Amino acid sequence: MTPPQKTILVADDEIYMLRLLEATLKKGNYRVVQVRNGTDALTAATSQPDLIIMDVMMPGLDGLSAVHQLRQSDLTSRIPVIVLSSKGHSLTKVEAELAGASLFLTKPFSPSHLLSEVRRILANTSPP
Repeated sequence: MTPPQKTILVADDEIYMLRLLEATLKKGNYRVVQVRNGTDALTAATSQPDLIIMDVMMPGLDGLSAVHQLRQSDLTSRIPVIVLSSKGHSLTKVEAELAGASLFLTKPFSPSHLLSEVRRILANTSPP
C-alpha cells in the first residue's frame, strides 16, 4: 500500500516561480497548493499541509511575518517552512531562522537540491 501523498503549500507572488515550484514538487510526487501572498498562506495553512515553501518578498503580508504568525498558532506551529528569497543577504537568513523557518534557500535554487531538502525535512518531521 502506498503512503498518502504529502501536501506542500507554496506561497509566492511570481507566477513563473509558482509554476517552477509546482513542476519540481510534482516530480517528487507531492500535491501542491498555491497562494500568492502571506495572508492567503496563513489561511491555507489551517488545512495543515505537510510543508510550506514561502517567498520573503510578497505584497501585503511578507513571508517572514507570515512565518512568524504561523509559529504563534497551535494549529500551524509545527508545520515546517522553507523560506525562499532572492535576497541572499545573511541578515535575511538570520531573520528567517528567528521567525521559525526550517530552511532558508536563495533564488535561483537548484530544483534537485530543493527536492532533496523537502524529502529530508519531511522525513524528520513527526505528524501533528
